[in-house]
Amino acid sequence: MTDLKSAPPAVPAQASAHGERAYAPIVECLGIDDMILRYGSEHGIDVCREDGVQHWDVGMHFAEDGGAGPRFGSIEICIADEYRVANLVDSFDSLSSDLLRIGKTLYDPERGDLRDDLQERLALPGKTTIVDRVTIDRRLRGHGLGVFLTGMALDYLSHGAGVIALFPGPVERDDHTDYEQACASLGRAWARIGFEPYNDGTWILDPGRTTLDHALDRERERLQHYRWTVTFSDEDQGPWTHSAISAITMPKSAPHPLPEPQT
Repeated sequence: MTDLKSAPPAVPAQASAHGERAYAPIVECLGIDDMILRYGSEHGIDVCREDGVQHWDVGMHFAEDGGAGPRFGSIEICIADEYRVANLVDSFDSLSSDLLRIGKTLYDPERGDLRDDLQERLALPGKTTIVDRVTIDRRLRGHGLGVFLTGMALDYLSHGAGVIALFPGPVERDDHTDYEQACASLGRAWARIGFEPYNDGTWILDPGRTTLDHALDRERERLQHYRWTVTFSDEDQGPWTHSAISAITMPKSAPHPLPEPQT
């Protein structure tokens, strides 16, 4: 693992027009072993606000000084527990239209339970984990990195039970790209770690089976030799120095493009 602390120290340069010190940039060649996932969640203790849904913000970071350094992406995950509320579909309805769409696909709106056909498909009962939103720096896209890191987070949070779900739609709508084609392309990307179509555009993954474990091993092996050249710039923020990503490039010799998933 490359430790950013071992890099040459930033050398102060001339002061900027605003009186802030400028530092010489640091350039590192980094791979997936130089990345860290950082988990954050809030838990309200007011029983009147209980909606049965935990919200997790998982940051994708480059490692720095043995911990999480500059952030280059995020994963928003919701974990739903039907035993904590009368009807999870009502909870989803109060949160967002995207969660409601997935919730109505997975749960019976009247009973508030997982649909019978879905319950029969799962290896182990448990909570429902929903991937709500994934974003990653544009300069790191196109290699399956976001899907792999999301899979790592899901493996960490799902505890091998219940069901994992998502709707593979683009976060940013592009007027030049057909929406259905974009969803199909994203579906193929998520299939790399075991997701499969379920109903109404929602894809599911059973964490109680070995599919995710095997897929993550395969993706790690594929990405192990990828390298990105990352330029970090330090800027003064009051008494502290903040490290930010100013440039990301990929060596032309790096493996590309993505191989097709095995069938």
